Amino acid sequence: MNLAGAKYRITYEAFSKFSGSLGKVDSIEMLGEITNRHLKYLFNFRAFRILLLDKDSISGYTFSKGKIYAHNNSENILDYEKELLEKHTPFSEPVKPDSLPVYLSELDLQNGVLWGWYISYPDYRICVSLLSDDNVKFNHTDSDIMHMLVDSITSKYRQICLSEELKCKNETLQDAIAQIELKNREIEAINSNQQDVINNRTEELLNKNKKLLDLSRLNSHNLREPLTRILGLIEVADHLDSKELKETMLPEIKTSALELDTIFKKVVQQSEEEAKITINQDGGYE
Repeated sequence: MNLAGAKYRITYEAFSKFSGSLGKVDSIEMLGEITNRHLKYLFNFRAFRILLLDKDSISGYTFSKGKIYAHNNSENILDYEKELLEKHTPFSEPVKPDSLPVYLSELDLQNGVLWGWYISYPDYRICVSLLSDDNVKFNHTDSDIMHMLVDSITSKYRQICLSEELKCKNETLQDAIAQIELKNREIEAINSNQQDVINNRTEELLNKNKKLLDLSRLNSHNLREPLTRILGLIEVADHLDSKELKETMLPEIKTSALELDTIFKKVVQQSEEEAKITINQDGGYE
């Protein structure tokens, strides 16, 4: 096997290991760590940078000398990346000292070269850049494996974002369900309380109706007795002379009339007391 064939086999074995490791990735941070661990076995670079942009966010990494630098806002976009986003034209050019961020200025580049690519996906725009020099040269033939790497990173990144979005929506849904259950319990408590109030009021009304019925029956009997005596005495009065009427009949009529008056007063008093109890139970005045 020639040198090129051996390099090809080693590179794709390394990429297979990288792809296998991606299956365990479940966070943006872990994605960067796994990429950093395998990146050096795929192609040569002094620094490798990938920036993923969608309509709402910016995320990315810079890998250099075993370190990871994370990017998550528009301030992290470099000038040459802005040009890539605008023109979409890949390039390879000598490194300009002022084109690199501070954390890469410590690289001792020997005739450094900056490579840049723009890659478009349905949901993302990707800026990929790479630094190489005479000591660590990037071969343009490694562009294929680099693009495969970017495809894998982007796919996993999108999967993680969708998973986090789904998790967030599930949490929101669970919160909404909890609120609905709470409101349902409150409604059940209100309904239960209302039913208790209805039952209590119904029982009170039944008791009051029974009292009124008993009072009506009692008063009807009590009123009837003296009234009957008075009516009977009046019937007999036609057959008595004045003396008997005055000495016997009138006192009897007076006694029955006073008894009837007493009963009337008692009926009025009982009615007033019942009305007073009803007002107090309804939250009124005494």
